[in-house]
Amino acid sequence: MNQRYPGPRRPAEETDPGRARPVADLSTHPGQLARRLQQVTYQLWTAVVSTETTPPQFVVLNSLLADPDIDQRTLGERASLDRSTVADVVARLVQRGLIRRVRDPRDGRRNVLRLTQRGEATHSHVASRVERMNDLLLSPLNADERTALRSMLTRIIESVPAISAAEGTAAV
Repeated sequence: MNQRYPGPRRPAEETDPGRARPVADLSTHPGQLARRLQQVTYQLWTAVVSTETTPPQFVVLNSLLADPDIDQRTLGERASLDRSTVADVVARLVQRGLIRRVRDPRDGRRNVLRLTQRGEATHSHVASRVERMNDLLLSPLNADERTALRSMLTRIIESVPAISAAEGTAAV
C-alpha cells in the first residue's frame, strides 16, 4: 500500500459491483506529481524568496525589465498569464508602486507598463533569492539531471496548446 494515499483497498467487486477499475496510485501520475511540485515550489518560495512578492508578480516584473513599455495583453502573453490573472497582478503591482501605466508615446490611445525604480529594486532583490530557491529545489539532482529535467518540462509545456485556446475550455 502506498503510504501517501492510505486507506483500505478492497477489490472493486466488494465495494461496488459496477466499478471495473481499482483505486489509482496517484503518486505516479504526472499531473499529481506536477501539483505536488507546485506545492513544494510555493513552500520554498515563501521560505526563501518572499512573502510579499508572488511568483506571478515576479514573472511580470521580470518581463517588464526585459521588455519595457509593453501593453497588458502583450505582457500576459510573455508571462504566460491569462487575462484575468495579469489584470489582477498588474493592479496589485501598480498599487504597491512597483509598476506604472503610462500613455504609449507612439499611440496615445493605449497604455503601456513600466517598472518604477522601486520595481527595479524589488526585482533585483527577489531575483537573487529566486536563484537560491532554484538551487535548493534542484539540489537532489546532478547537473545533467537538472538539464534533462528542464528540457523535459519545456517539451511538455510547449506541446500543450496555447493558453488562449485553453481559456475557452470548460472545466470538467
